[in-house]
Amino acid sequence: MVTPQFLNISTDGMPLQSIVPTGEEVSDNVFIQTLDAGGYTLNTYSWNDWANDEPCWVNDDYEKVEGVSFAPGAGLWVQGYTSTQGIQSAGQVGLEDVSVTLRNGFTAAGNPFPVAIDLQDIIAEGTETSDNVFIQTLDIGGYTLDTYTWNDWANDEPCWVNDDYEKIEGVTFAAGAGLWIQGLSEEQSIRFPAPEL
Repeated sequence: MVTPQFLNISTDGMPLQSIVPTGEEVSDNVFIQTLDAGGYTLNTYSWNDWANDEPCWVNDDYEKVEGVSFAPGAGLWVQGYTSTQGIQSAGQVGLEDVSVTLRNGFTAAGNPFPVAIDLQDIIAEGTETSDNVFIQTLDIGGYTLDTYTWNDWANDEPCWVNDDYEKIEGVTFAAGAGLWIQGLSEEQSIRFPAPEL
């Protein structure tokens, strides 16, 4: 998963059409997907540079997709064919923390800033967060690689822990890195701190 590195400072979020694939052989070979709680595809948008007047994201009928936007910090499952492909987006570097709500208790989210962020700088907020909010990294097939659990009682201060309730040190997420976040309700959220410029 990835997330746009530069936030479009707008109440409408980041429009899908402002995200542009880069690299070799991007026509019909780059896809953005949104996922449900189990990591299964809800929507798929394909990049196309020949079926319309200009390159754009299209649906299965090759029609330009309109009116789709992503909230700050929202993560996207992006698929392509080669390591030379990527995505870039318009916007500005946010100067305030970004809070991502766990819609229905889960969401794809990610580092929305153009610098790496330490796991322990990400904060779980809302009701019943202790031991009930998880950050996961996924492999290419959507399977869990690592799980980090928010805990507010086993250590001197609230922090992300491993299965033995030990504070996790040295884990960082690169600019744009996507994460799978799970909790119990939409009253919970994850807060990413703005970079110190």
